[in-house]
Amino acid sequence: MLASLLDEKGLTASDLLDAINALANIKKREAEAAEKAAQTPERKIYQDKEFVYDTRTDVFIYRDGRTKSGRYYIRIYDEKTKKDYVKSLRTSNRIEALAAAEIEYRENKDRMKKGIKLISLNTRELINLYLKSRFKERSDTPHSGITIKSYDNLIKKLKYWQTYIEEKKHKNTKIENLPPELARGFGQWMLEQPKKFYNDRERSKETINSIISSVKKMYKDVALEEKYITFNEMPKFKYLKVPKDDSPKRDILERQELEELRHWMEYSWCREKDIDDLERLKRKVFCCYLAIKYFAGFRNKEILGLKWTDVSAIKSESEERQKINRAMFIPASNSKTGKSRSCVAPVAYQFQRIKQLYKDNNIKVMPDDYVFINLAKTKRGLNIPYQQPAMIKRLESVLIGSELQKKLDETGRRVTEYSSRHYAATDALMRGVSIYDVALNLGTSIQYIQSTYSHCTALLKSEEITNNQEEA
Repeated sequence: MLASLLDEKGLTASDLLDAINALANIKKREAEAAEKAAQTPERKIYQDKEFVYDTRTDVFIYRDGRTKSGRYYIRIYDEKTKKDYVKSLRTSNRIEALAAAEIEYRENKDRMKKGIKLISLNTRELINLYLKSRFKERSDTPHSGITIKSYDNLIKKLKYWQTYIEEKKHKNTKIENLPPELARGFGQWMLEQPKKFYNDRERSKETINSIISSVKKMYKDVALEEKYITFNEMPKFKYLKVPKDDSPKRDILERQELEELRHWMEYSWCREKDIDDLERLKRKVFCCYLAIKYFAGFRNKEILGLKWTDVSAIKSESEERQKINRAMFIPASNSKTGKSRSCVAPVAYQFQRIKQLYKDNNIKVMPDDYVFINLAKTKRGLNIPYQQPAMIKRLESVLIGSELQKKLDETGRRVTEYSSRHYAATDALMRGVSIYDVALNLGTSIQYIQSTYSHCTALLKSEEITNNQEEA
């Protein structure tokens, strides 16, 4: 019968012997393992367990049976939070362990009652935990989370705090053990740090205060709210004193200076001989970019994120005005305030010229394409917009090339990409445009326009202010 069964399954007597030997080996190993386990005593976790107090059962010391060091550990159980607190006492001496356990219990039991976490963090761990939580809140739409750019800036801000803590020899100090007064010197320390750029002037106190606010928010949102520290352990930050001056933080060009700059760019810079066709195209597009930015008062992100579908004629205007003006829609995702808006400016010519420049260079213009696409040959057709560094570099180049930078240096002015926005606001107010309309077009508040450009209002009202005043 066995021979018939093997034959039916396509097996031989040799196959049967191999299977029997394999099974016998398995049985043998199982028996050896069982015998070894029987000879080895069970190693319990809680060995030499002893309560620290005769009247309390929520705290005891013990040796961990899983380790060979023989050191004592303390275990505290909190009935309220249903959690255990375990820590090595770093001694194998019973008397020392009991004494250390009493100290540890007194220090931590009160924290447990208040719900404070007994898991301690150092500064670097706190920063990593906070950045991890903010990373989940990233959003392309302002005020609906944290933008990618703001998140990157947050990393840089918190890096200053980590460096400060490390310089003060508290790299591994737990945040609950940091002296709260240590944070008072952070602002002054920042002010005294060397600068990589614009090192001819001291650091901006407003920027330093912004960094302090970011660090303080981290402690409030994570360390305090998540109960890693108590209120008394919260760092006591001190802001730097800043003069109450709401005047524009950026210097601006005068109207005549802007006209001279545009004339030089158009008739000298763009017609320079020793440049190739691609560089000439980039310069001509930049001329249009600068004009649109100064006339419309765009923020840097807003103009670089502008698409052709966002640009349109104003149908309510006459045919003549439609040849001059353009309405530009700023979606919420591209706005600093997180609110969409439309702004108007006499820039129809500039947009038409850009389209023609693209057409002359065989660059297709699709409705969903960015207006200011990166013109590098490796990025053609990918609908990738220029980034701010490229435009900053262009602006610095034309200011130097036109020799306008010399005049700015002589008058102590520094013109940046953002100066165009202040120019647009100031120019509009000086032309008599109402504060409400300026705020609406620029996408900011009336209060900000009033406080920031009050000097323009005084100049506009000069006749009324000086009316009937006698000469001195």
